[in-house]
Amino acid sequence: MAKSYSRSKIISVRQYLYSMILSAKSYHDNMIAFAKQCLYNMIPSTESYHDNMIVSAKSYRTNMVSPVKSYLYGRTTIPIITAIFIFTLYNTPFASWNAGLPGAVFRMPAGAFATGAGGAVSADPEYMLSWYNPSKLPLLRDRRAALGAGVRSLGRTEGWASYDFRVPPRVGMGLSLVYRGDPFVNNLYDGYYQGGEVVEERELKGAAWTAASMKIGAGYLVSRKLALGGSVAVNYQSLPTTPDADGLVHNTSVTSIGALDIAASYKMTPNLTLSASVKNLLSRNSWQIAAGDLAFGAAVDEVVPPVFALASSHKTALLERELIWGADAAIYLIDGEGGYIGHPEMVLASGARWKFADALTLMAGLADVELSGGIIRENSGYWDGFSPRLAVGFSYGLTKWMRGAVFNYAITTDRVWAGVDQQFDLTVSF
Repeated sequence: MAKSYSRSKIISVRQYLYSMILSAKSYHDNMIAFAKQCLYNMIPSTESYHDNMIVSAKSYRTNMVSPVKSYLYGRTTIPIITAIFIFTLYNTPFASWNAGLPGAVFRMPAGAFATGAGGAVSADPEYMLSWYNPSKLPLLRDRRAALGAGVRSLGRTEGWASYDFRVPPRVGMGLSLVYRGDPFVNNLYDGYYQGGEVVEERELKGAAWTAASMKIGAGYLVSRKLALGGSVAVNYQSLPTTPDADGLVHNTSVTSIGALDIAASYKMTPNLTLSASVKNLLSRNSWQIAAGDLAFGAAVDEVVPPVFALASSHKTALLERELIWGADAAIYLIDGEGGYIGHPEMVLASGARWKFADALTLMAGLADVELSGGIIRENSGYWDGFSPRLAVGFSYGLTKWMRGAVFNYAITTDRVWAGVDQQFDLTVSF
């Protein structure tokens, strides 16, 4: 009885061990099959991911290059078209005449960022939007403040400040201030001519001249591609005009309110923006020149001619780094009274901004390239006064020390190549 029980127990143990071995073998086979299936599924996924990465890289490279091709093979900018139009139709008897027009003191670029690019930033300014293009105000993504100063050749000084902000969802507003002047005008003499010679010449005391302008602007986003804007200006000028018996030079000043700028921006493609504006509308200065001890002096009514400005901004890439090329065209066609002027002319500016590194942007530009029919006509004096300005500069991000802060610096030749102008400023986005 005991022997039979022991034998049956041994058989049971054998069957249990055999079933355990079969279970383990089945589990092992299932694990191998599952692993094979996983590997089989992963290989196509890896190949697909690799193919998608290659396609994405090719697409990215194509997208980076296509704006350049499309620009070169069909998207001629408005400034170039206008240049050809002015060049072929008009004739001017002498060049650089617009520098003597009223309001010329405010036509030079303000801000190191704009100056470094030759002033060709009207289609896409980084700051001072109410000064350059108020239609860009509603496109801001953050508030932006700027403060800067500069020293020009022959001892001239300048300064500027701006504050731009967006009022969601479609409105933007901004304020810009610009000062230009020379606080130390020396080596002045007074006298008069008689028989071709100077009579009773005397040395005068030092004087100063000042020009300041404030522009308040607003813009409205009409659609995803179109934006409109405008600004109103308050201008102030003070010039030394009348010396007294003690050699002190008295200034005459004038303040004008109400000069208008109207602008529009249109985003043709994600990489190409065009803008058009009319500046200095209704701008007028009524001077009352001081005349020594006389109660009344000479009255001068100075009408500032409007300027038609066309601009473009094109984004592309250089060495896989963002490159922005801009062009501005300032066109003089009518005087302040709305009549046709006898010397129509266009002044071109072109510049580029290249993001050399994450924190460093390099800038270069060519400004004050005057175009007119005098180029192809003899005895026009065009080439005698042809004197464009060359500009270079850089922008450096200061985010390590202050969030949203950027330092800008620019240096450019002056119009007569008698020296250089330098500007620097600090901008903060918040």
